[in-house]
Amino acid sequence: MAKEGWEFWRVSNASSGALEWLAVTRPGARAAIDREKVWTLLPKSRMFIANWFLTADFGREDDANEWVYENIDSTEAREVALEVPEPSTAIVTRLTHPESSLTLNQIDRHPVDKLLGKRVADKLENRN
Repeated sequence: MAKEGWEFWRVSNASSGALEWLAVTRPGARAAIDREKVWTLLPKSRMFIANWFLTADFGREDDANEWVYENIDSTEAREVALEVPEPSTAIVTRLTHPESSLTLNQIDRHPVDKLLGKRVADKLENRN
């Protein structure tokens, strides 16, 4: 069962339209930083991790976004989770070494089973 208070996003490359991420946000979070943060799915680890470069892009007010964000419901998010490509090692390294937008202490994680349910987590674990 999906956790209350989270919004799900299909994130596609603005140039190619290809699916790149499944993201979540918490617009009603108590801490201001958590209202601004974007977490993205790392399928292999079955975790959503705070993504500092997507957080910066999501908050942009101009039209120079690198990604397109489509708000989706939790049912569709469960399907998209199984389609999300595994990011490269270089991207994961970049995520865990913030350069802007978030500090190292703000790069937190949330397990897939807590946000999308055990079935999705099990399917991701068995995905090749």
